[in-house]
Amino acid sequence: MDRFVISTPRITISHSSASSETAGASPDVDDNKPAAEAPAKRKRDKSRKYSETYLKLGFTYKDTGGIELPVCVICSAVLSNESMKPSKLQRHLETNHGHLRDKPLEYFQANLRTFKGQQTIMRKSAKVGELALKASYQVALRIAQCKKPYKIAEDLILPAATDMCKTMFGNDDCVNKLKTIPLSDTTIARRIDEMASDVRAQLVEKLKQAEAFALQLDEATDVSKDAQLLAFVRFADGNEMKEEFLFCKQLPEFTTSSEIFKAIDEFFQEHDIPWAKCIALCTDGARSMAGLKSGLIALVEQVAPNVLWTHCMLHRESLAAKQMSGEFSDVMDSVVKAVNFIKRSALQTRLFASLCAAAGEEHTTLLYHSEVRWLSRGSVLSRVFELRASIHEFLLKHCAELAAKFSDNTWLTKLAYLADVFSELNRLNSSMQGRNAHAIQLYDKIDALLKKMKRWRERVKQGIFSMFPSVDDLGDSAVLSPQVTNLIVAHLEALEGQFGKYFSEAESWRKDKTWIQFPFKNNASDGSNLTVNEQDQLIDLSTDSTYRNIYETCPLAQFWISCQKDFPQLATKAMMSILPFATTYLCESAFSSLSYLKSKYRAKLQPESDMILCLATSISPRIDSLCVIHQGQSSH
Repeated sequence: MDRFVISTPRITISHSSASSETAGASPDVDDNKPAAEAPAKRKRDKSRKYSETYLKLGFTYKDTGGIELPVCVICSAVLSNESMKPSKLQRHLETNHGHLRDKPLEYFQANLRTFKGQQTIMRKSAKVGELALKASYQVALRIAQCKKPYKIAEDLILPAATDMCKTMFGNDDCVNKLKTIPLSDTTIARRIDEMASDVRAQLVEKLKQAEAFALQLDEATDVSKDAQLLAFVRFADGNEMKEEFLFCKQLPEFTTSSEIFKAIDEFFQEHDIPWAKCIALCTDGARSMAGLKSGLIALVEQVAPNVLWTHCMLHRESLAAKQMSGEFSDVMDSVVKAVNFIKRSALQTRLFASLCAAAGEEHTTLLYHSEVRWLSRGSVLSRVFELRASIHEFLLKHCAELAAKFSDNTWLTKLAYLADVFSELNRLNSSMQGRNAHAIQLYDKIDALLKKMKRWRERVKQGIFSMFPSVDDLGDSAVLSPQVTNLIVAHLEALEGQFGKYFSEAESWRKDKTWIQFPFKNNASDGSNLTVNEQDQLIDLSTDSTYRNIYETCPLAQFWISCQKDFPQLATKAMMSILPFATTYLCESAFSSLSYLKSKYRAKLQPESDMILCLATSISPRIDSLCVIHQGQSSH
């Protein structure tokens, strides 16, 4: 009781609260809420406001979230809101600018105009700096994508841009803005490295989220004699199958399987990519790659036991087409000798070009033969057959021995046949190149060629050669004797045998995967290794009109990715056959980019960052995010 006597005011307040409760008010809602809001309201009421009379004391103001802060127009000092009093503003003027205390109002008004102008210039300068920084990244990205030297930014791009601005707009404002963009070669190199790191980070994140991915690898030597290992990766992202450049790693010494595996493994560990998600590996047939006991595939199987190895089908097609009989090999050797003889000196090359031009030939030069070029043999033979008359005329004056070949109708008939058959093989090889190619598609193309060659053999035996346009072009001069006919039939049989040898798994593989390619076909699961549950899912899928429409309008990979939600087991099994690379085409084309990037004039270049940006397809650098972590600086 003594405590209540001492705290009499509290008793009075409690009594008031009790009266409110008696009246039916809710103490938790009606009384407490206004009490919480009251301090904030009183705080807002205490916020001091600026008066125009304060300009006589040399002060303007700036608004910061509803609170006005005094700003000195002389020294730009910003004071607290509590200083928004004439006495405190007067003290600042007399203490810091005592020699100005007797100045008239007009003086401070002039200073206010100058102060506002400076603020506008600062804001514009900051904006220009931000835009210049972004433009610097955009120019660097263009340079990397076009595989150009870094100095081209300052030496060509900026001068060209300033010239265009002067011509189009006729003033120096835009020119001066362009000159603030940082475009030095070191800046461009740094921007490219930063953007490449960002693209790689996005790719690694996608790989971590993907259920599985496949690799494509190849190794080659660049202009500096450095061994470069290139890798591409394929994975499902959203409703699409993506193919992206993964890395370009220099092998320090040897190019053995252990060194190649070490480079890949270090990359995976650095970026925390699990080997378990790697389901397939596509390489060429080199021993370091394909060795069963000590090759790369054997080392990968130790960390990814279920990985599937694919021997590049383009390499296999090229190997299958190489074998020829002795007589056809002699024809090929004579063609190579003739080409090398004509092109052995610049003078002879010019003389031959003049001869072709005078004869009205479409082409005036011959092509060198290269064993490592997939399309070289067919291109060389076709060009020689096309220019056979000009070659014969030229060789008559310079090399009678070779000229005799081009006047022999039997030899020309063999040349015409080789030109036609290797042109067909070139068309096959070209159709197998490109992105998003999978084994199902390419086995169909191989099967089509084998069926055509079988039909060609039957026609040749009947004396029909119209499927060979070059032979047909010879007309009556073509020598189609039994000896030549038997030679052609034997060559076609040998080709069939070689393709059967290098693609021996094609028939069984395609039979097992019929349901993937034709899921809506009756009895599509016959001969497949589908489980009972998967067969039931295939029946449900084959009767779904919605998925049939997707199948008819979308690529095969996209169709099976879309089935993942409703038919997960079936879709996963289908993607295990579609996801693996069938060729190393991407690596081969990337080597062309590498040779362009790292030329003899840029032999010290570390090309990986440039290659990431010029080979990226679906991932772009986040330039705005990169700009946020940098402070824009003008070029100087």
